[in-house]
Amino acid sequence: MTRILTIACYGDLPTGWVPCISWPLPELGDGKAEDAPMLVPIGPQQWELRVAVRGAAADSCLTACVPGMRPLQFPDFNLGRGYQPLPPSVRWIYTLGPVLHPAATDVYYYSGWQSVRLRVIDGQDVRDFPLAGVGPGRTREETLWHVCLPTEDFTRRWGFLLLGPHDEVDRPPDGTLYRPLASCVYLADGELFPSPPPPIRSAPRVETMTVHAAALEHTFVMHVVLPRDYDVVADRVFPVVILNDGQNQFTDRGMWGGWHTDSTAAWLMRAGRMQDTVLVAIEMHPNRNRAYLPRGDARTPEGQAADYTDFLADQVLPQLRSCYRVASEPGTTAIVGSSNGAIHALFAGLHRPQTFSLVGCLSYARLQPEQNFMALEHLTEVPLQRVYLDSGTRRGEHDPDGSSDDHALVTARLREMLLQRGLMLEQGLRYHLAYGDAHNEGAWRRRMPSCLEFLLPSA
Repeated sequence: MTRILTIACYGDLPTGWVPCISWPLPELGDGKAEDAPMLVPIGPQQWELRVAVRGAAADSCLTACVPGMRPLQFPDFNLGRGYQPLPPSVRWIYTLGPVLHPAATDVYYYSGWQSVRLRVIDGQDVRDFPLAGVGPGRTREETLWHVCLPTEDFTRRWGFLLLGPHDEVDRPPDGTLYRPLASCVYLADGELFPSPPPPIRSAPRVETMTVHAAALEHTFVMHVVLPRDYDVVADRVFPVVILNDGQNQFTDRGMWGGWHTDSTAAWLMRAGRMQDTVLVAIEMHPNRNRAYLPRGDARTPEGQAADYTDFLADQVLPQLRSCYRVASEPGTTAIVGSSNGAIHALFAGLHRPQTFSLVGCLSYARLQPEQNFMALEHLTEVPLQRVYLDSGTRRGEHDPDGSSDDHALVTARLREMLLQRGLMLEQGLRYHLAYGDAHNEGAWRRRMPSCLEFLLPSA
């Protein structure tokens, strides 16, 4: 089940400190003080946080909460140190709202076993569920098995494996647990599908095309990654993710070996954690800042982020839809970038929110002046459906003492502004402070799974 937890805090804190609350729930730091979510200011000496939490144990977990405060200053913030208990003079309260979405997950399983049970593992909690045969499988030797799991009782940690009549075990290929996000999945040969798998399969494939942008005086190279079974399931349309810095997005290509976004997305789709999606990796403009930064930034006063965004919305997406089965409905187009590409991703969402309502920002850099922040300040409500936001804590790999920065405090301030304007943690916004991560493709590769599965979760 999903419920809204509202936490409020009142009183005097030392200058430069912010209250935070740690609970043994994944959405609330999993009991780690350095990951405890920060509250956001709503008035003089008043803070609040709304976060969507899952699991029947939420009520009991609240009794184990640890209120505290942490410093908003460099480098203590980046190093996760300085956490202290809240002063006794500071009061805090919480309310846990009613169930929003009673949840269940239908699992269908193709197997030649004579009986099957499913074992759910959710932290320390282990439960077995028998499956019932509901029809023939893909061959005469198979049966299609089914169970409806009460996932409203499970936290975000939950996963499962399957056991045969003699305790044979079916785990995913990586040897861990199946952890689908969808409300209905079909499991066959270690792969999860949103509907019965097609009898003939097709692997993901890449096509390359070019589109000229007159305003930017450049012909952009685009690599279109079509998802599994695109060629054999002709009645489906697919959401799309626009990837900035497309020259670095593919496995073992580009700087630091690339982001591996193609193989990461393919794995998330097979694992039932992301919708089957078309990826569009667009190689950067020769003058990267010119395309990604808005006009007036100190580094690139002639920045053309608005022109580039309009080019994506008015030329690239229509051309994609004329060539491929790409969805056009609201909430089906995401844009993801890192560093200056993250600046552009947020700019695109604020400039054309009807088109780019799903935004992924990894290691958001910094504008001078901060025009995205100024745009948000004029809004009472964020016109975006989902935003993923993260940062590392150091600029380079060789920085053991935290003397450099990945704009962690700037990113935390952006989180605050988004939450103040209506987004809710773990419903409209996911935020991650990656302690020790540097500003490079290797770090973004590690964090990309969380970004993609949050922006485009399986239905």
